[in-house]
Amino acid sequence: MPAYSWVDNFYEIDPAYPPDPGTPLEAIDLVARDRNGDGELDPGSRDTIDGVRFSHAWVGDTVTVEYPDGTQDTITGVTFYLNDGRRLFSPTDGSTLKDATFVSSTYVTTSQPVQNQQMELVICFTAGTRIAVPGGERPVEELEVGDLVVTLDHGPQPVRWIGRRKVAGRGDLAPIRFAPGAIGNARELRVSPQHRMLVTGWRAELHFGEAEVLAPARGLVDGDRVHVAPCEEVEYVHLLFDRHEIIFAEGVPSESFYPGEFTLSHDRAIAGELAVLFPELFRRRGGVHGVWMPARRILTVREAVVLAEGAARAAA
Repeated sequence: MPAYSWVDNFYEIDPAYPPDPGTPLEAIDLVARDRNGDGELDPGSRDTIDGVRFSHAWVGDTVTVEYPDGTQDTITGVTFYLNDGRRLFSPTDGSTLKDATFVSSTYVTTSQPVQNQQMELVICFTAGTRIAVPGGERPVEELEVGDLVVTLDHGPQPVRWIGRRKVAGRGDLAPIRFAPGAIGNARELRVSPQHRMLVTGWRAELHFGEAEVLAPARGLVDGDRVHVAPCEEVEYVHLLFDRHEIIFAEGVPSESFYPGEFTLSHDRAIAGELAVLFPELFRRRGGVHGVWMPARRILTVREAVVLAEGAARAAA
């Protein structure tokens, strides 16, 4: 099987031997590499993080952090013991790491291989989703590189890269279904769990100080009009532009592919193509977040749940 690589978020911390409370934690982007393509990050398979092999992977560690606005978040993830002495923690619960200060941690006592699916939570549309283009809409799977897509902030913009992937639609990769009318969509809308929708209004302003935020679909699940929709197989489609954009899917504003946290490649050919188009994506440390600014504030799943619960109470 071919090797594949992707970029993920890390804190340099060992939850089993934590720093003092209040210690600053910097979110960094590093490349993880599954050398034999077996779907696991395993120290016995010469897999690497940031080009360095590791001896242990502690799946299930948690880190609680505090953000500059005083809010706190507990993140579940995996801690890698790299052979160069670094200890790197990466989320497995869909969180996006941000610069913060350390509060507390918990740790597991058994090391095990990491399923790539635990770390690689894709951001994309399902095939069949209609995307707004000048003069109308087109199914996302019919778009080609160079086609113009309507964006909220910058008008029509050309698609720079398209990624496609078929996966079993279960577990962490089961799509989220928005019933017609759930968020202003005229038709059913299905996206990957980590795909972020633009949420606007006074609740966003009240809770997060901004009138527009990007909320992961998984955090908007209400068990009624928004729910997890497992299936045997689902085709996910990524749309990448020159910058992170807000585009329209089934009439609803949502994000384009943002390469800051997740999969950059599934084989060497794709990695090579993106490296030519966007060499800044493959810088060793902090390159993606330094160059690719998110189109709006990005909420964690936990923060999105706050919005969903508030909307549910108002509708009751």
